[in-house]
Amino acid sequence: MLKFISGLACRIIVFCCLKKRESFNSNVVDPPGGKTKLWKPIVPKDFMPDVDAIYQSLEEAVEMYKLYADKAGFGVRLNTVTRFGDKTIKKRYVVCNKMGKIPNRSTDTLDPEGSGRNKRNSNFKITDCEALIKFERLHMQTNACKIYEFEENHNHPLETKEERRYSKRARRLSYKDKEFIVRSSTSNIGATKAHKLQASLQGGYENVGPEAIDYKNFRRKVGNIIGDKDAQLVVDKMNMRKDELHNYTFEYKCVDNVLNTMFWADETDKLYYKEFGDVISFDATFRTNKYGMIFVPFTAIDNHKRSINIGAGLLSNESIESYRWLLESFLKAHDVEAIFPTSNHRLCMWHIMKKLQAKVSADFLKNTDFRKRFTKLVWNVYIEPEDKRWFKDMYRDRKLWIPAYFKDMSLHDLMKTTSRSESVNSFFNKYSNSGNLLIYFMMNYDTAIGKQRNAQQKLEHDTKNAKHEMTLPSGLLEHAAAVYTKKSLYEVKKEIFKAVWYCSIDSVEKIDGWQVVMITQTDKSKQLKIKCKVELKLPEKEVKCSCNHFIRTGILCRHIFVVLKNNHIEEIPEQYTLTRWRRDAISSHLPSMKHRHKAILNTAWIITKEAKRNCWNWLKKHAAMEFGSSNQTSSDNDEEEIIRMLGIRSIPDEINIHPPASIRTKGSGTKKRMVSVIEKAVAAAKKKTRMCTGCNQYVNHNWRTCKMNNSNAKFGNVNRLMILSGI
Repeated sequence: MLKFISGLACRIIVFCCLKKRESFNSNVVDPPGGKTKLWKPIVPKDFMPDVDAIYQSLEEAVEMYKLYADKAGFGVRLNTVTRFGDKTIKKRYVVCNKMGKIPNRSTDTLDPEGSGRNKRNSNFKITDCEALIKFERLHMQTNACKIYEFEENHNHPLETKEERRYSKRARRLSYKDKEFIVRSSTSNIGATKAHKLQASLQGGYENVGPEAIDYKNFRRKVGNIIGDKDAQLVVDKMNMRKDELHNYTFEYKCVDNVLNTMFWADETDKLYYKEFGDVISFDATFRTNKYGMIFVPFTAIDNHKRSINIGAGLLSNESIESYRWLLESFLKAHDVEAIFPTSNHRLCMWHIMKKLQAKVSADFLKNTDFRKRFTKLVWNVYIEPEDKRWFKDMYRDRKLWIPAYFKDMSLHDLMKTTSRSESVNSFFNKYSNSGNLLIYFMMNYDTAIGKQRNAQQKLEHDTKNAKHEMTLPSGLLEHAAAVYTKKSLYEVKKEIFKAVWYCSIDSVEKIDGWQVVMITQTDKSKQLKIKCKVELKLPEKEVKCSCNHFIRTGILCRHIFVVLKNNHIEEIPEQYTLTRWRRDAISSHLPSMKHRHKAILNTAWIITKEAKRNCWNWLKKHAAMEFGSSNQTSSDNDEEEIIRMLGIRSIPDEINIHPPASIRTKGSGTKKRMVSVIEKAVAAAKKKTRMCTGCNQYVNHNWRTCKMNNSNAKFGNVNRLMILSGI
């Protein structure tokens, strides 16, 4: 009984609360004849429409009624319209958004499936509400109108202040909302996450207005507007950049009106190539767009030893012709005539060393001494290669991967593995996804490049303002601190430090005007000794060392620093401070170029928008506008706003370039690749274990496959029962 009373009391309290909220902005009116009760809005008198009130235009009148509806707590929509003989509007009805006849639906209990028809399980939002307002134009020669009928009562409860944020008007996307959705997508943030982020920024979901579904609908609407014009839009956008930006390169190739390949590079890419194009890496990456086009970024190493982009391309296939076209476009953009006639082919050291565990027996791997000696042998650049037969195939291809065979190659030490390209591919993949349209992918690419270049500028700033501690009283070190970037200076300090502590002079001779110095280098244990010959020619300060460290890295070696110090040379000779490692390697005006294309596009859009606005204002002033044109809201200009957000001129009516059909390349992941032994071991280690009732251990087998069961097959069940019972 007590429970019933408590429940009843709760219902009474809830009902009273509802009645209180219900009467907050409306009064219940009892209509004559005992019909359904009506709700009359309670709003300030200043917002109440008056019959026979005159307004200068229908826009003004409709906006007045929308404001009244917002205060009252209901939505409105435009309804009936009648026109004069010249097709201009004579009358306009604005009704409650719950107006409309409730559809009749039949039910047959003998046919619950509805004769096979799928019926949508939904409720009705219309209640046949008769609240409305009617406007009438005074005469054909004027836009002025008046209210000639107004019905204020509704047949449904009105929204409270707390509920109004769920109304259609409150959920309408503003331009800032739309821009936020599109801008978020450039960082690979989807519509739902963008809505969560907006809620966090605004201090709660109640302050956002639009729901997550509204964000998703707008994102879908953008995709629908782009549709099959995706490739055409990308090509048009890139051609626009080519026309408007200084020294911008864009090349593309179509096969049967289908986009096949494309390449682009801006002025900054070209300046980077000019300074750092001595060592280049490129590698394909997949799953960056919905068409499966292969993304190929070209990577170089800047004066801070960071990866930078010097161009990029998209391929529809990995054929020799596609790569040849891509390389020709790259060389054309950077004004290089030949197609890498002196390039060298190398195998990736990291992949070879990783596969060592799968190719060598477990006994060898357990031998710590073998692993240490093998690693030293492979990575040692000071040894002379010997033709000793070992590991068969890898020995046959040793000239393609062992560093000792590359010690005469300029700057080869900067790129010994594919890790640079793989790191860059991973970086770009964070900003894109496999469902991207091409136009979205290009926006993601611009965002990623912006981050990369911002990081490069941060390093420039840090180098400029860094004050280094001189650990050694050396003029060479002080000169290096004034010349090199922060990262390069660490390498120089390391060489100078080892020159002081681990190198000694054995002999000095004069041969044909050259000072020939024999140097002995030891390691920390004083066991390993390396002999090097340094030759110095004065007064030209021309120097060379047999270790070829300068050729490999572009920085003088410890052996040369010993000889320079011995000859009281306090500055690094200018010819040996390569521009690529210097503080002033990059032009000082480069930062101002970073966002030039963005500024140009925004300026062009603003000029176009201003011209449209001026034209519209002129029409309003000097021409009779059509009576009844409603106030254009943000949602009415979606296409124009999307054009601005995507950085394009217009949505083309004619499509001459189509996107490729979804392709699948051999490197994109078919799940049919043969799995190596080490990958199987890693997968097994990650697999969740469970306790075996046979051996009482947490393993990857059960009683049926347990060795104890197999070794006692005849009495397996008896043993199992004994173990389970603890006997």
